[in-house]
Amino acid sequence: MCKCSAAFYITLGFVSLWTTVPSTGSCDCSSENLNLLKHKCNNTEGVSDLACYIKYIKNQRMSFCEWTGNMSTSYTLYTIQRKCSCIAVHQKDNIWTSIDFRVVLQWNVTAHVIATSKDQSSCTYKNFSGIPSMMTMCGPHSTITHKRSSGNLTVLVEWGNEKQDIKSFLVKYREFNTTRWKEQQSIDNKKGILLNLTPSLQYELQTQCVSNEKCVHCPLSKVIIVPPELIDAPSIQLETQDHQHLSISPGQRKVVVKWEYANSEAVDNYSVTVRKVSGEPSNRDSFSTKDSSLTLVLSYSAYNISIKALNHAGSSPVSSITIEQMDEWRDMFGPFTVNITSNNSFSLSWSSSDSSVCYSVEWWAKGQRPAFRPFYLQMQKEKTVKTESIFRPYARYYFFLHVRPYIDTCNMKNVNGSETTRGTAQTYFIEGSPISAPGNVSTLNITQHSSVITWSPVSEEDLRGFLLGYYIYLTEDNNETSFKVDPSVNSYELQNLESNSVYRVQLSAFTAAGEGERSDYTHFVTNPPDFTALNSIIAAVVVGIIILLLAVHFSIRLLHRAKKLLWPSIPNPENSNAVQKIEIAYELGIVEPLIRQRLEESEGCDSSTVCVIGSKREASLLSSPPTTLLLSEDEDSTSIPEEIASPDIPTQVPTREPAVKETFLTDLNKTDSILSTSFNEEVTSFKSKDPGETASNPTVSDFIPASQPAVVFMSDYTTMEIFQQVTMTGIQGPSIQAVKPELVAVHTGQDYIRQSYFLQETVKEPPGAFNGTDFLNTEITVL
Repeated sequence: MCKCSAAFYITLGFVSLWTTVPSTGSCDCSSENLNLLKHKCNNTEGVSDLACYIKYIKNQRMSFCEWTGNMSTSYTLYTIQRKCSCIAVHQKDNIWTSIDFRVVLQWNVTAHVIATSKDQSSCTYKNFSGIPSMMTMCGPHSTITHKRSSGNLTVLVEWGNEKQDIKSFLVKYREFNTTRWKEQQSIDNKKGILLNLTPSLQYELQTQCVSNEKCVHCPLSKVIIVPPELIDAPSIQLETQDHQHLSISPGQRKVVVKWEYANSEAVDNYSVTVRKVSGEPSNRDSFSTKDSSLTLVLSYSAYNISIKALNHAGSSPVSSITIEQMDEWRDMFGPFTVNITSNNSFSLSWSSSDSSVCYSVEWWAKGQRPAFRPFYLQMQKEKTVKTESIFRPYARYYFFLHVRPYIDTCNMKNVNGSETTRGTAQTYFIEGSPISAPGNVSTLNITQHSSVITWSPVSEEDLRGFLLGYYIYLTEDNNETSFKVDPSVNSYELQNLESNSVYRVQLSAFTAAGEGERSDYTHFVTNPPDFTALNSIIAAVVVGIIILLLAVHFSIRLLHRAKKLLWPSIPNPENSNAVQKIEIAYELGIVEPLIRQRLEESEGCDSSTVCVIGSKREASLLSSPPTTLLLSEDEDSTSIPEEIASPDIPTQVPTREPAVKETFLTDLNKTDSILSTSFNEEVTSFKSKDPGETASNPTVSDFIPASQPAVVFMSDYTTMEIFQQVTMTGIQGPSIQAVKPELVAVHTGQDYIRQSYFLQETVKEPPGAFNGTDFLNTEITVL
């Protein structure tokens, strides 16, 4: 059932006097008549939701009855409280409401409604009964607003004249198109907050006051649809066109602002605000549109544009974008000069053929918010402006001059299309020299006689004036040369340089106030002279020879190692450092190494000849002359004389002692270091083929028969340890005696040597005269 506001009921009370619907028939409130109508009008349609209530409007108590009906039916309302009264009714939107009628709070009141069709064919009867003190009603609300933010919903309610009777209210809500309602009570009679809602969902809500003594009945309000929360900011894009397009005047630019919103279905409209960065106000700087784009015609000033989406639940976050100043076309405006005359004033002068009388000037330094001053000039083209701001030295100031098409006031009336830029300028109050040097100095493309130097310009804050150019200082061997370059370039090619030379470079910037700081030294070395074709050939030949030598060297080493692995060398007894152990009954001397090559080179020695090589010794006076032992290859030879003595020296034949025979098995693969001895050789040849012939000039004393050998060889080699034993045996042997050695048979089965023998010459010395150091130096001859 729809309830109307209190103001509506007040108005209704006066209007009903003139719009009263007459009752059907006479106003007969007798019980007989009412019972007759009750039995006669048994139709169930025509009257529904009948209710009567009392409301306090402007502290006055008023009584009403209302129900739902239709326009094709006439209605009669009877109220009975001690007496019967016929009450006029009126309707709005199929809601029928009575005018105010008087009641007593403590007495019961009954209302009867008779609904009769136009053709009188049917009627409907409904009644309502109650005590007026229990029929007081508050609400529904007169106005309601709501706002969503951060997942919460804030509900603001106005109750009209009933606000002093209502202490709090309930908010019933649910997600859109669902059946489950939730309730949340407010903390006062004005504001209610719903927490933890889903931002992307729509909600339905109703309000209802909380019952108390003065508000017994609290009907629910109509259902209100709450749209989703706008949680995203619009995304903005700009398209700018300058005066080069035919539709744009010089000094203006066309800006097309476009934006997008993700949940555009939840948006009712967009609010676009355009303001100058300087803060100069405008009579119209906000625009409301349902589209997603807006076209603006603006001057060359800086502007801030902000956009937000709106719906009944609130607004989205604001998205902002800044349009920077535009001074690329400063030369097209004609002469426009600015002179800062003091720290708080400046003068402007310009030339223009237009008849504008309204101007506006903007000025700012980098990092500052622009200041503005509109002014009116009818004929002059110059203006001196005093400002509240203070101009600082060494700071660059920017000035923009705009004209406006007004003839009365020069304040900006509309930010869109009402301003044109007529000039831009830059100036200093006081100029200074740069306080820093160009940065990032580097050298590129270094050749034999040139190099390119690059750098980054000095910042505007450190420049402190208008840049007039750069100085480049080039130093070689303490000889400095300077170059002056244009301020618009950031690179320079150094030419006519010496090859393979070291250079140092410095840079500095200069203004009208002087030269600034120099940069640090940057070193570079020019390239050496290029190689000629002859040098390249020589270098290639040298490299080739080196590679060839290395290849030959490594090849020889590889072949040598391969030869050792594939064809190992056979040991040469002549190079062996081992000697055979000779076990004789006489005192032994030092055994000399076997030398095959020397025997082969001996004159007159062949396979059929026995060569005995003897050497002289330097002995003491007590020593005997050397004795030479004859060895024969033919063990059957018996015709050799037993003893051949020197005619000058008598020979003493000692008694023979039996020789002790020992056999040693030696390792043929062992070798020791070679014993080095020196010899004074005498060679005597004996031909073994003729056994009856005796050799001439014999030098030996005696011959030992072959049937009694003094030495037995079981192996060709022995170790150094055996050699030492042999040596010690010879030293510790018996007294030196002259022995007649006999011929010893040589074993022909040996591969490397046939057999070797030697016999140490013995010398008789007096007892005690032997010192152990006088030995024969004898060479063993291979037979």
